[in-house]
Amino acid sequence: GDVYKRQYQRRVHGDKEIVQVILEKEPSVKNPILIEGFPGIGLVGNIASQYIVNELKMTYLGAMSSRYFPPLAVLMSGVVNMPVRIYEDAAKGLVILTADIPVHPLASYEIGKEIVSFAQSLGAREMVCLAGITVMGDEHRVFGAVSRQDLLDKIKDKAEIFEIGTITGITGSIMNECRIRNLPAICLLGETASAEPDPRAAIATIETLNKIYDLGISTAKLSEQAEQIEVQMAQLAQQMKATSPEEQQSQMPKEFPMYSALIPVSYTHLRAHETREDLVCRLLLEKKK
Repeated sequence: GDVYKRQYQRRVHGDKEIVQVILEKEPSVKNPILIEGFPGIGLVGNIASQYIVNELKMTYLGAMSSRYFPPLAVLMSGVVNMPVRIYEDAAKGLVILTADIPVHPLASYEIGKEIVSFAQSLGAREMVCLAGITVMGDEHRVFGAVSRQDLLDKIKDKAEIFEIGTITGITGSIMNECRIRNLPAICLLGETASAEPDPRAAIATIETLNKIYDLGISTAKLSEQAEQIEVQMAQLAQQMKATSPEEQQSQMPKEFPMYSALIPVSYTHLRAHETREDLVCRLLLEKKK
């Protein structure tokens, strides 16, 4: 079908756009809840958002593109996909923005503003940011923060209020922008003990989302995958221990400090660098049979 482009007025460095929203299908959902999930601590937002898309068999709408994004195409069953994608579930009133790439801190401010502009262009009634938080424990609690005081009642019995602290990166920028524009926004932070991919933190975050919005999303499949992921991450850790720090560092180009040499940057990437000599991971969500 026709490809629709929404090009925002805000520009930088002449006529180069900050963000392009390329829609292959016009959204049918009215006044949705927009949920975003970018890679971050424990890949919580990325794992949770991508799992919800798959579990609900959400409809693909299009993608976001930006010169601030790393140069990367994502392959799914051999087909190229954009790394930042947009989906909808009209029945549940949801739009999901899921990403397989991190946003560099220097770009987070501008990208965050454009994501909130996109939410407003959809008439979104609320935004939900999914992310992780490192806590020295293994309880898999979920902490919540809001853009407006009146939203605390909505989450207080479902998540632990994140009383004092900071939310960094693209999620922090989005929450700030929602506060400025008075767009209701909730941030759910899944507790994880390390920076490694933590599907159990993603499960806890989805279950909290279910409690707040009565979405009824089953996490059974992700629970099954969590055991496999934990085994393979342990194997990865052993392999990395056997590699010198110099060798680890040499695996990644110095020009791209936003990429980690040790931790895959998204759920989709978890099996992207498999070679005969260095088996990193095969942890992509299994294709539905």
